[in-house]
Amino acid sequence: MLSERIKLVRKSLKCETQKDFSELVNFPFSRVQDIERGKVKELKASELETLQENFLINSWWLLTGKGEMFISNDTTKNSDNYFIDLLNVRAGAGEGIYNYVIETVDTISLDKSFFRTPINTNKIKGIQVDGDSMEPTLRDGDYVLIDENINFGTNGIYAIQYGGQILIKRLQFKMDGTILIISDNDKYDKEVFNPNENQLPFQVLGIKILSIQK
Repeated sequence: MLSERIKLVRKSLKCETQKDFSELVNFPFSRVQDIERGKVKELKASELETLQENFLINSWWLLTGKGEMFISNDTTKNSDNYFIDLLNVRAGAGEGIYNYVIETVDTISLDKSFFRTPINTNKIKGIQVDGDSMEPTLRDGDYVLIDENINFGTNGIYAIQYGGQILIKRLQFKMDGTILIISDNDKYDKEVFNPNENQLPFQVLGIKILSIQK
């Protein structure tokens, strides 16, 4: 049944609740509830496209239950490795690094066993850490892989663009809409971003899914 397959997808994408899943895939919460309750017999074409393009969920499997849940994208088919783009960004784990033109400068190859589930390499980018504000979790010169699919709502370590700077920080999303920006190194102060009051440009680029020590 579709309801059971969607529950499997939600769990495979590490979403403990229907709300987490609705935010991740950008479906209305009520829509997710109806699907899992069995009230929806078939997904819309746009929903199938979202799940396949962004999360590599096999549309045919969603529709029929036949085949595999995940598909491989063209860049990783018939290979034991993923090939991931590295950007010309040293993301500040400290005062921040100003970046105006972000470009791909190299590609790295990583064994698929590093990842719990298949990934869409078009949405995964590698950036280098600059500074000490995330020590001991991340150190100067480490590389961080960020998933652009997950850019809001789940507490974790993120790459953010804030006031013209690229930063690596731990984010906590509060019920009142504010975001707590935290450095793991306690010599740096926490900061609260309030979208209703703060005029500085703020954008969440993606969540950290893997770090590679230099």
